[in-house]
Amino acid sequence: MHVLAIGTMTGKDIAPHLEAEGRRVAELRDEGLIEGVFLKTDRSGPVLLLGGVGAQEAPRRLAGLPFLEEDLVTFEYVELETLAERQQRGG
Repeated sequence: MHVLAIGTMTGKDIAPHLEAEGRRVAELRDEGLIEGVFLKTDRSGPVLLLGGVGAQEAPRRLAGLPFLEEDLVTFEYVELETLAERQQRGG
C-alpha cells in the first residue's frame, strides 16, 4: 500500500525548523516510510510518497515531523494501489 501525503503550508515561518525537518525526513526515508519527497510547483506545500502504510496510519507515523508539530503544514492523505494490487483483489 502507498499513500500520497499532500501538504499545504499554513503560512507560518518555516526557517527556524528547516534543519530539524530535513533530519527527520531523512530518518523516515532511511526507515523506508518516505519513498519520495516532492514540492508543489506553486510552492504551497510538500507532497510525500509513503510506502507500507495506509491512510489511517500515515498521520500517526508522520506526527513527529517538526513542521507538523509546529503547525506549519497540514496534510491530506490519499491511499494508492498499483494495478497489480487491484488485480489481486479482483478489481
